[in-house]
Formats: sequence, structure tokens, C-alpha cells
Amino acid sequence: IEAPIAEYFATRTMAGLYEIACETNLMLAPANSPRELYASAQLAARDFFADDGRPARFAIIHPSPTPRSHPENSTESVPNRRREGAGGAWAGTNILEFGSGAAGPIATRYFAEHGATVLRIESRVRPDFLRTYALSPKNPHGLEGSDMFDALNANKLGITLNMKHPRGLELAKRLAFEWADAISENFAPKAMRGFGMDYASLVADKPDLVMISACLQGQTGPHRNYPGFGGQGAALSGFNFITGWPDREPLGPHGTITDSLAPRFVAAALAAGLLFRRRTGRGVYIDLSQVEVAVWSLTPWMLSYHHDGRIIGRNGNGDASGRALVHAAFRCAGDDRWVAIAAWDDDDAERLAKVAGDDLAAWCATRSPLEVAEALQATGVEAVPVQDFDDTFADPQLAHRGHFVRMTHPFLGEGAYERNGFRLSDGDGGYRRPSPTLGQDSKDVLGDVLGLSDAEQQQLAADGVLE
Repeated sequence: IEAPIAEYFATRTMAGLYEIACETNLMLAPANSPRELYASAQLAARDFFADDGRPARFAIIHPSPTPRSHPENSTESVPNRRREGAGGAWAGTNILEFGSGAAGPIATRYFAEHGATVLRIESRVRPDFLRTYALSPKNPHGLEGSDMFDALNANKLGITLNMKHPRGLELAKRLAFEWADAISENFAPKAMRGFGMDYASLVADKPDLVMISACLQGQTGPHRNYPGFGGQGAALSGFNFITGWPDREPLGPHGTITDSLAPRFVAAALAAGLLFRRRTGRGVYIDLSQVEVAVWSLTPWMLSYHHDGRIIGRNGNGDASGRALVHAAFRCAGDDRWVAIAAWDDDDAERLAKVAGDDLAAWCATRSPLEVAEALQATGVEAVPVQDFDDTFADPQLAHRGHFVRMTHPFLGEGAYERNGFRLSDGDGGYRRPSPTLGQDSKDVLGDVLGLSDAEQQQLAADGVLE
């Protein structure tokens, strides 16, 4: 169908096609450059740009007006419930998680690794789409056979609730009011409002609630309901426009860039919100846009256009700044093996020539990526192997830092789980369990946290509430 689609698109503008997509919930996204981003009605509606053209922020912050249990204008803070030796910097913090995919779950996994109790609310009726990715004739485990879901949700608890059932929604609200310090969600904007679990609905009864929403384009603006995932986010935010070769079409960066960037910003914003609550007793709502995070990350690229009218386009492996004398990947010995090398000035180039001679490509071609990298690093030249996943498991630096933790999933068996890239001297964290199976912790949570008897839980299951 590519030929007739291309013929139709050739008669339409990019902006016009995007408006159709927004009106009809079509997953079509323009490969924006800074020109389109500065003209974006969505970004303008959210006051994304400062007067000098800088992306002003990656989230909109709404503090609650008063603390829950302190007199107005009190300076007394909510105590830090962390106990010495309790297992991580966020021990004693309870986070209730709604959503699916990567952008939300990766963010909360930081907290789960460092001691917080993260509880995922799932549904068998409408499971996380990462679970459905595993469904195939070759997978005997059904919804429990998703490697990606397992990788992103280690150390979390999981219960199933049918929130379209009144009792299911009631239980979810009880967890929010009685148990959670924070709520993290990455549904489309309509979802939590439809359940009556948006921040405006919850904060009246829990003024110290911290909540973060992290959908594709934020909770406000004319395009807030546009449906999409990381693929659309990469195009909308400009990453497709600058990825690829100058004589070829734009490319989507592998791994959907907004799903990789946004969780780091979600985690930082959520941590700030929780610290704000500890210090003031007040809650806060954080409205984060994945697209805005990605554009914010490209601030220098945006300002080049704003100040100089310069649109930096696709440049392969080249250095967009134009400073580097060498900036490329070179083929090494072996099947599809490469090393990335950068020489930034004459001194770098001289050191490079002393080691590799006049023909760098030929010198690299007879050596392994690690040999090349170590030889050049020893002289001060930037060089690193282009590693695949197999290489990372044998990487001595990752092994030294205990990057991979081996655990056993009840369906997938033993596997290696990646830790996040930082360590804390006071409570280093770690993993105790793989991702939860569907409803794995329902009995314990409903009994221990909400006080429901076994008989009550059996009746809820019979009524379709625990689905």
C-alpha cells in the first residue's frame, strides 16, 4: 500500500496531514524540524518556549495549596519515613502505578531498585500492551511470557483490578487515599479523568498527594488527545529529522527515543515532588509531556534555528558542530564489528596518526573493536567498541559494577536484569524479585493493606472485580 499512500501524501502538506491525524486519531506524525516546532500550536498552548527561544521546561507543576495535616502556612515538614538499614534511599515510600509500555514503568523502576514499594494496578481485561507483544504460537506462557515487560518491572508488586467495575474503582481509590505517597501514570489524558482518579478529583481528599502524569503530549493543549507511542514522539520532537544520512529519508531512532528519554525525567520530577512533600507537607501535580522532554533535550539544535535561522539536518555519523577532525565508526575484524572514534583537535589527530598511521580504516580492519579502543584510549583519543547485547554481558566494567542481576521468573526462567546506571553510598539498593505475574500480589495487598478477608476477596473474584 506504500505507492498509493505516497501518491496521496505528495498532494498534501505535512501540517495538513497532521491535523487530519489529530482529528481522526490516526497514528501519523510529521518529522518536525525546529521550524515546525516553533510554530506548533500544541507547544504554544503549553507556553513551552521562553521569550529567548529556549524550551522553558519539560513539565508543568501544580502544587497543592495546603498540606494535609499541618496548619496553613506551617513550616513543619512531613517526616522522612526511611529507616536506617531499611534497604535503599526510598525505603518507606509507596508508589501506586497505572499505565503501560515503557515511559512510566522505567521511571518507577528507579524507585523500586532503591527501596520504594511500587504497586502496579493491572487488568486481565485490558493488559499492558507489552504483555500482549509476547502472544504468539511459539510462546506457551501467554501474557506471562513477555521478556520486555519483565525487564521493565523488576522489584514491583502487582495486583489486578477491573476499574470499570465500581468495586474495582473503589479499591483503587482506597489504595490512593490510604496507602500511596505518590501516583505515577502514563495513560492518555482522558483515562484517569474517566475513572475520577485525576489529580483534581483526588487532591480534595488527599492534599499531600504527589502525582505525575507522563503521556505523549501532556494533559493540556489542542493535541493532548493525539494517540501515539515512542515512534510518533520521535518524529514530533525532531529526532527523526536529524537521524540518518543527508541524501536519504529521516529515520526513527532505534528503541523509540521518547520512551528512553522521558522515564529519566519522570523519575527526577517524581523524586523532586516527593522531596517537596517531605519538606512542606504539601502535595504536587506534575504534568509531563514526553514530546516536550525530547525537544528540551535538543535545546542547542532549537536555538541554532531561533538565533541564526540554521536548521541542522541529517549528517550520518558526522559531528553536527563541525569541530571534530575525525568523527565516525570504522569497520573492524570480524562479522559486522565496529569501533567509534573521535578526534577533536590537532593534538588528537597527531596521537591518532602515531598509533594508526596514515590509513585509519585499514588499521582498524585488522583488529578487534576492543583492541582498537584500548590502543587509542591509552593515548588519550576517544574510542569505544560498538557493542551489541552479547558484548555487554562480557563487558568487564559492567561486571565490576554488578550491572546484571540474575533472578528466576516463574514462567520465563532464569534471566539477567539490568540495574540502573548509578549507585548510592548510603543504601545501594538492588533487586529481590522479577516482575509480578498478573495478580501475583492481590491477596497480600488486599488483605494486609486494605484489610479484606479471604471470603471478601473470593466474592470480589467471583464478581469479576479482580480481573
